[in-house]
Amino acid sequence: MDKPILYVFNISHYCEKARWALDFCGIAHHVQHVMPGQHRKIAKELGSKRGSVPFLHTDDQVICGSSAIIDWAEAHRATNAPSLAGSDPEQVRAIEKRLDDIAGVHVRRFFYSEALTNDPKSVRPIFSNGLPMFQRLSVILAWSKIVTVMKQGMDLGPAQGLESRAILDDELTWLDGLLADGRPFLTGSEFTRADLTAAALLAPMVDPKEHPVHGLLPFPNNVAATMQAWAERPSLRLVREAYATRRWRVV
Repeated sequence: MDKPILYVFNISHYCEKARWALDFCGIAHHVQHVMPGQHRKIAKELGSKRGSVPFLHTDDQVICGSSAIIDWAEAHRATNAPSLAGSDPEQVRAIEKRLDDIAGVHVRRFFYSEALTNDPKSVRPIFSNGLPMFQRLSVILAWSKIVTVMKQGMDLGPAQGLESRAILDDELTWLDGLLADGRPFLTGSEFTRADLTAAALLAPMVDPKEHPVHGLLPFPNNVAATMQAWAERPSLRLVREAYATRRWRVV
């Protein structure tokens, strides 16, 4: 294997977190887009006990989950690549975990609750982007079933979308509070994995032009209105700044 392979859904913000970490740490890698359902089969064939994306296949192991992939990237980063650990790794990881467990989950639920309820076909192209022709056709043919599974698995619907918006509002208020003293990053003066996580997981609320799928995804009306209303929050300004200055790519 000349480079590790990162298996992703193109739309997934957790996959973007892993992809960004590999790039930030100067690790050349292949990105392999997979279709929903197939990812579990691939993971099993590679020997992984978990089937959800992202997962990273290296010469000797499969690393599952965005945080574990950051751990691996940090340990294998290029000589000139800065560390993401921060001066207080315990605080950094605590912020990362809260972002993973709450903000990331509710960004996804807020978006899909409207998109998959009102216009599910608008989301389909991003799931087939980067796939071979046969798999793109398979996504089209199976799309109604995929939508049903996603709605059930993520508990989607209009009321759920409003609930997730309120939870996101609270989480952004928490992040805004961390930045209230004028610090440039969540834990102080260093850009850490907590900031990378915040930027990647909140990117769907900003749509930065440096994002790999910028311009490929239409935003539902209520989501777009919320993006506009929240645009000047300190936490979302952090997202824009992080993408503008630190979202480089390694090929």
